[in-house]
Amino acid sequence: MMFIAAKINNVDMIRLRDRVLTAPVLRGTPGDFPWDRFEAAALEAGVSKDLANLGRAIFREAFQHDWCDALKVECGWVDGGQRLVYQAFAFPQDCNARWQHLLETDGVPDDVEVPPVTIDPYDLADGLDAVGIKTNFIR
Repeated sequence: MMFIAAKINNVDMIRLRDRVLTAPVLRGTPGDFPWDRFEAAALEAGVSKDLANLGRAIFREAFQHDWCDALKVECGWVDGGQRLVYQAFAFPQDCNARWQHLLETDGVPDDVEVPPVTIDPYDLADGLDAVGIKTNFIR
């Protein structure tokens, strides 16, 4: 994914993937798994504690419960959670609903599917701009 905001509150969003996904997954240290690093970075960026914790939970469950590849991508396993952070700032209510739904259904589609939060770069840039985060997205 192209970056939309290079830094948010001194968190380097371009290198977030390296910061998060370099943590060991199978023989890691408690508190230093990728999902823990994601949560720490999200909190440092200014994501609310509730959403950062919810993001951590879906990040972890997507891996530990072997959700489908599309959900793993949605839950941060390609970009280290960069998109999750952008979405949490731009669309917090949508994120809360979707992420809670993923946890409640353990990533299995059901009859009451809550749609994914948008990843459209224009929408993300507009949502971030609306909450005062400057983007470098050229329209």
